[in-house]
Amino acid sequence: MSMFSFMKKEPELPPIDPTLVLAEAQECLKEKDFDSALEKFDLLCSLSVQSPLPLLSRATCRLQLKKYEGVLEDCEKVLMFLNSDINGHEEESCTTVHSLALMRMAKAHKELGNLDSAKSSLMRKNAIEHKLGRNRVDDDGDEAAEDMVEKERQTAEEWKEKGNAEYRKENWTLALEFYKNGLGYDMYNAKLHSNTCMTLIKLRRWSQALKHAEQCIALEPDWVKGYYMKGMILSGESKIEQALVVLRQAAKMEPGNTQIKALLDEVESRVEYVESRLRRRKPAKDKEPEQPEQQKADDSGNDNDNERAVEDVDSDEEYCDDDGCRTPRKIKLKVTRADVINTAMELAAAAVGVAVVWWFVTQRD
Repeated sequence: MSMFSFMKKEPELPPIDPTLVLAEAQECLKEKDFDSALEKFDLLCSLSVQSPLPLLSRATCRLQLKKYEGVLEDCEKVLMFLNSDINGHEEESCTTVHSLALMRMAKAHKELGNLDSAKSSLMRKNAIEHKLGRNRVDDDGDEAAEDMVEKERQTAEEWKEKGNAEYRKENWTLALEFYKNGLGYDMYNAKLHSNTCMTLIKLRRWSQALKHAEQCIALEPDWVKGYYMKGMILSGESKIEQALVVLRQAAKMEPGNTQIKALLDEVESRVEYVESRLRRRKPAKDKEPEQPEQQKADDSGNDNDNERAVEDVDSDEEYCDDDGCRTPRKIKLKVTRADVINTAMELAAAAVGVAVVWWFVTQRD
């Protein structure tokens, strides 16, 4: 083995393009090549999944290939995502992601012989569509759907109360678990989204909290709390300009809300502070082109300009840069040409003194 073999690097594989893989998978579905499509969706789901759609598509492939346990596994994961509308499945009376996942689960349970579970999944699917006032499988199931909606609403309320109890004890993680359990039964409960969002804010999990704040706004656009929470999250992420826009909108909705006013004042103060620090830095930038003229004055031997200039000697002071970050202020020293000449002459004189002393010592010997 060559001593330089460790320097040989394995060729790096090109990064996976999810868009390209998805297009290939869809092409396989059109050709009804479900095995190849499943391989593509397996690859997509092995990546960091940010959407329920790859899981839902893989469940569809598995259903065609009669891999029913895999269908249930994928659909359970889909139900953990926030619900959203979906097009192209009107023939199945499914207008949301959760509705379609529950329809797939109902079919898988039926094939596995779990008729009670199949009926439960179908009723949950009908309940979601019933809440939205959209199409249902049949009109005969209206009464059952209404009963299912009420039962799920009550179950969600029970989980919410459990979460509230843990929230008051500041058990954020357990409270979050209870709130999410409640959302599993009533995804369209704005108060559950609000409580989940506030718990995530306490845990400083900003990106997840933002999704629930936006869901809260979508469900209750006239409820100011969704905007307040969104402003709080953006402020926590130091996106103060975006937070300012949202909080001003909230302040217009409820001018007398003291919590919104306090947070808005805080964000406005932060914006003003950053802008003031940037304005203070601007004159220093404007003076930089004048440095060659100062250098000419130094060369002329003007004693008044030969003093060492020190700027910003307070090294503990901090300022905000263009990105809004606080960083230590740097000390800048200006050394003139006269300083260099004087230092050189002092060193030369010291060297001559050493030489003279050495000569006298050697003469005595």
